Amino acid sequence: MRSRLFVAALVLACSAPLARAAAAGSGEIRGRVELGVEGLSLASVAPVVVYLESLGAAAPDVPPKQVATMNQRDARFSPSFLVMAAGQSVRMANDDVIYHNVFSYSRPNDFDLGLYPAGESRTLRLDHPGVVKIYCSIHESMNASILVSPTRWFDTVGANGSYALEDVRPGRYRAFVWSERLPLESREVEVREGAPLRLDFVIGRPAAEPSS
Repeated sequence: MRSRLFVAALVLACSAPLARAAAAGSGEIRGRVELGVEGLSLASVAPVVVYLESLGAAAPDVPPKQVATMNQRDARFSPSFLVMAAGQSVRMANDDVIYHNVFSYSRPNDFDLGLYPAGESRTLRLDHPGVVKIYCSIHESMNASILVSPTRWFDTVGANGSYALEDVRPGRYRAFVWSERLPLESREVEVREGAPLRLDFVIGRPAAEPSS
């Protein structure tokens, strides 16, 4: 029994430095998004997403293996907005007692999953960055949006404007702030190993007046 405990303690002691080394091999970006337009709040332009696009000749990004989910429930898409990485799959589940159809005309991510009944689902992979508008051919009121990020590094901005991109591979990126109701804002950044980066955005701030 003592020998087993000793071996277990030895494994933990050896694995801890490896875990720290793995964490040290990545970087992170944190910050806030603010609006510089009087009377306009983040809630009024939500959802707002910060995502990264790789620059240079970096190795291809590996999309998450986790399958995202968008349900059809009460003749609505739930959630009505989803963000995922290019190359990631999404499961469209019919939780209603009626038939539904899920389709999109948003090229090059256009698709048509056909009609399928309650309790069934369809899964598809979205390979191209961009906004995908989703509809149901039976119910005109049903619509949703999926933002496909170029990389797996994205985050939906919180109500207080904060966001965090963790475990980012070191390299050069362009960071984007996206909202359907705002112009696309971007900034070039360099992520370094073990060096947290602070990146704040103020969208809509008036240009400084030239000094006389």
